[in-house]
Amino acid sequence: MNATLDELRSILMELGVQEEELTPGCRLRSGLGLDSTETAQLELEIEERLRSHVDLWDRHDYSLAELADVIDEETGSGSVAR
Repeated sequence: MNATLDELRSILMELGVQEEELTPGCRLRSGLGLDSTETAQLELEIEERLRSHVDLWDRHDYSLAELADVIDEETGSGSVAR
């Protein structure tokens, strides 16, 4: 796994998602069942930790791997900005 995917997994575990649920193909809404508060917190953490803005409120239900790819494309790297 890349650093971005690892950081997303870390954020989601802090939000209470069980580690075994966090596969690259799991979907944020249909797979993990994130509610609006968790989605908002995830979006904020992505902005703060990964220095990327991703609209998690659009119609697309991102998988973790897709979300990591979008973040990496926006930031131009696969590394985590701290």
